[in-house]
Amino acid sequence: MAANTVNEAKKYARINGPGCAVTERPIRKIKKITYEQENQFNTFFQDKAHVIMSSYKTDTKTGEPVVYLKNTKKALWEKFKYSFPNGIKRTTFYTKLMGNRYVYREDLGGLCSICSSYGYETFENIMNLVKEKVNNTELQVLIKILYEI
Repeated sequence: MAANTVNEAKKYARINGPGCAVTERPIRKIKKITYEQENQFNTFFQDKAHVIMSSYKTDTKTGEPVVYLKNTKKALWEKFKYSFPNGIKRTTFYTKLMGNRYVYREDLGGLCSICSSYGYETFENIMNLVKEKVNNTELQVLIKILYEI
């Protein structure tokens, strides 16, 4: 008999009381992700309505481009659950978002963050400003042509 066995028995009796029945450990069932569920996850995160893909930054482990999430993980989960009701479960969804590939609210740098924050509305405001401040109609037409290019 090992020396540790007696100590473990004493510890068990102290915690559970003497003569207590041995507790059975629950059987842990691990469910694998099917190919269809993996495909649903990848399809969801390739949609530009949900993410912005980096054109220059990649994940060091996989070599895939970094993906910037447009919403919180909770909001994305609600959209995913609505789109794929028979898809992966919430814990698996959050687990797959862990790591370096999926980034939430990081400074995108350069024009990407400006376009992400303000969209194209800024350019519409510039056109309205040109119409108000520039009196020369020929110049306004030229600016409008350049804007449309």
